[in-house]
Amino acid sequence: MRVRLIKNSFSGRNLKLALTSVIGNFLNLQTFFILTAFAIAVSWIPDGLGLLFNMWFGIEKLSYIQIVGGFILLVTLFIVGNYFLKKNYPKIEIYSEEAPKKENLIIFLSPVNNKPEISSFEDFKKVKTPWQMPAVAVKHHLPKLKNLFVILSNKSKNNFEDFKEFLNSLFPDSNINIYPVGYDKDIDFENMEDLKDIIEEVYETIKKKGKKKERETIIDITGGQKLVSIVGAVQTLIEGRAFQYVSTTDYSVKSFDLRYYEEQND
Repeated sequence: MRVRLIKNSFSGRNLKLALTSVIGNFLNLQTFFILTAFAIAVSWIPDGLGLLFNMWFGIEKLSYIQIVGGFILLVTLFIVGNYFLKKNYPKIEIYSEEAPKKENLIIFLSPVNNKPEISSFEDFKKVKTPWQMPAVAVKHHLPKLKNLFVILSNKSKNNFEDFKEFLNSLFPDSNINIYPVGYDKDIDFENMEDLKDIIEEVYETIKKKGKKKERETIIDITGGQKLVSIVGAVQTLIEGRAFQYVSTTDYSVKSFDLRYYEEQND
């Protein structure tokens, strides 16, 4: 038995795109002629078969043959179709491992009222802050980490400079490029479309630097609200993407990769 990986994509969306590419948007002459030709071909086949059966068996037996033959054909198609559907339906598995170090990390910044007075990780034992998990995520990818993309909401954009100082105090010897994402926008972390669009904007920016750079990227879904985590994870369904989560118990960093596959018997 061998396992064949399938690209992580949404089959419904791909089917729609495939149909659109073949027959257009259903509003042009090309589409009209294709659909008309298809309808004529479909109607000719049963007519031709009816005439053929009539020549072989005579008109009296034709109706009985059509009824019995049609019923047998439908049952056969149902059995065969159901068999192949169960056999070839893609399975889903989530691959989890310690997150490999990446060059690019995407995080979501939660708002705080005041910058936490933190200068080392020991201080987290005394000071509780939602910025602890992003700091753990950054630390995990050092020294390989080169670029940190900080997605800002309309409530946390004013915290960006404080967050940069917070990271610089924790990692004074690091040389990370820290980019604010959404500073000029009004992003609502409770709006799914806002989150989806801004995540794709980051990936498009990275993709322009090359496909390899996109594979050297991981998105952290630990911080923020539940919707942030859900949308961040869903956006990594696209092939080559993965997300990570920082454990709130032992602060280990795990990466997760959702994959489709189908089993094939040789």
